[in-house]
Amino acid sequence: MTNFPASPEKSPAFGHTSGVKNLQRWSIAGSLAVLALMAPTAVFAQAAPAVAPADVAAPPVARPQPNAPPRRIAPPPQLPALQAAPPAAIPPAPAADPNAPADPNAKKEPSVEEKALRGVVAIERAGQPLSLGAALAGDGRILAALSPLGSGNDLEARFADGSVVRVKLGHHDRTWDLALLVPQSGRWTEGLVASTRDPLRTDATIRSFAMGAKGKPSVSQMVIRGRKNLLGADDATLANAFELGSRISPLDLGAPIVDEDGRVVALLGRGCSPNEGRPCTPVAFGIPINAIRSFLRTVPPTAVPPAAWLGIQGSSEVGTFAKGVRVQSIHPDSPAAEAKLKGGDPSVSDMIVAVDGVPVTSPEQLAEVIRTHAVGEKVPLTVFGQGKYRQVTVALRQAPDPRAAPKAPPAHPAELPTLGDAPPPTQARPRADVLDRRR
Repeated sequence: MTNFPASPEKSPAFGHTSGVKNLQRWSIAGSLAVLALMAPTAVFAQAAPAVAPADVAAPPVARPQPNAPPRRIAPPPQLPALQAAPPAAIPPAPAADPNAPADPNAKKEPSVEEKALRGVVAIERAGQPLSLGAALAGDGRILAALSPLGSGNDLEARFADGSVVRVKLGHHDRTWDLALLVPQSGRWTEGLVASTRDPLRTDATIRSFAMGAKGKPSVSQMVIRGRKNLLGADDATLANAFELGSRISPLDLGAPIVDEDGRVVALLGRGCSPNEGRPCTPVAFGIPINAIRSFLRTVPPTAVPPAAWLGIQGSSEVGTFAKGVRVQSIHPDSPAAEAKLKGGDPSVSDMIVAVDGVPVTSPEQLAEVIRTHAVGEKVPLTVFGQGKYRQVTVALRQAPDPRAAPKAPPAHPAELPTLGDAPPPTQARPRADVLDRRR
């Protein structure tokens, strides 16, 4: 028979062995618990292992030894402090592809001829085109040919934007067929300037302008053959005038001749080519720049555009809330009256503080700023009155002529005699005359 050991309660040796084994079990359990607590730290400190495919067997896990010293786990590595990344360099703009299609929304830069065309003016009378002209840059007045203008009355200028203004003949030269026209309202700013280049050089590209459909100018070709002495009005000699090799319409007279830069080298005028033993032949020619400069030096001081007029009298004033020109009185038929500015007593009158954003503090300064604007121009005024600011727009115009006599009021209709009647008697005849006739 096999002898089985007695139960622990009855065997002292078995009790001792069982206690040792229990102590080992607790030691192993404690080691496993420590490893279980420290395992997450080790996982986050190291890169996560790749997951093995399902058909690959996982390697065996090493069991901890009961009496092995606890393993020291290295602390997780410290991450470097975050630093702002340097700004990325802006990549250079890609070079334009010459074969790429043009952007339909891109604004096209105007050509030299198109820019010069903005300074060409059509001269009209009663809506009918007469000739062309050139607006002077920074001036607003117009150079034109004299011969197509006739009497020089009732003239109008049509600018590149289609606007039409009345012009007056301010100065003229019959010899060189030159005229200076002065607009009576507005100020055109896109004028032309003189050229310093020789139009007869071999590489020159010369253009002029022709009257097109509906009186609208257009660019045209121009050929200058050379210089020639011609005859002007009163058989005066036109020295070194430009001889032209292109056909010129009478409506094209006064048009500027421009170089490659759009600058004026001459102006189209009318002269006469001398013929030996025969009458001279009327021809169009180019008026050179030196003759145009000499003409402009002789312009009288009265040949200037009319000055803009506001129509007030005022004085300088510095108040608690504003400083400017206090309106004392207003002309009854003036732009200021039409804009309903108030004058008179300071408690009710207006103070003009600025004109088109330009501060004014004296009547002289106000008049100077108004003169920089043209007749017919609408100008905003900043006004202070009744304790508040407001903006008023005035339409400037020319001041009335102080020498003009005031119009007499019309007579009453009952006081006007009818045509063919004798003046009415001044008093009735005495009754005695009637009695005498009865006798």
